[in-house]
Amino acid sequence: MLKTDEFIVRAVQAGETEMYAQLVSRHSERLFAMLFRLTGDASAAEEMAHEAFVRAYEGLRSFRGEAAFGTWLVQIAIHLARDRMRERRRTKVESLDALMEMTPDSPLLKETRRSYDPQSALSERETAERFEGAIKELPASYREAFVLRHVQDLSYEEISKVTGDTVGSLKVRVHRARKLLKEKLFPHKAAYAEDLME
Repeated sequence: MLKTDEFIVRAVQAGETEMYAQLVSRHSERLFAMLFRLTGDASAAEEMAHEAFVRAYEGLRSFRGEAAFGTWLVQIAIHLARDRMRERRRTKVESLDALMEMTPDSPLLKETRRSYDPQSALSERETAERFEGAIKELPASYREAFVLRHVQDLSYEEISKVTGDTVGSLKVRVHRARKLLKEKLFPHKAAYAEDLME
């Protein structure tokens, strides 16, 4: 029988610290994917995911379970990502070209199917890279809200608890992020819609 996060947290709090590895195993891939999409840097995402798990472990004694463990972990990771982005802005301004040249091998894009069609795989990879590139170009606050809503699949209420922002402002950011992504990924449709408006 699969143990819930809540059960494992209580066990770790009671002294069965080896069970924490189950939480790491359960949440690591998703946490890395979120941090990668927020930062666009695979090694930074891996480092922050590790740091988030360490901080969560260190704070587990005081964790009361008011939110789900996964939500609490995301909150820790978001704070780390925000700190990293603030630090990066202070020390070095990266050009958009440099961001667009990054093509890390995301674990989410690796081929796992038995029937492998190279042409289809190339098309899927190009689409995934265009999508990742478009996400990286979003303003940080839009990117964060979009990733939490559509990649992490958190509700607006959960995102509000994680970020401290209002549900209304989060909905606006996600809506604007979607609009910017559509304009970036489908520029011909945006131009066609503008022609119809004239």
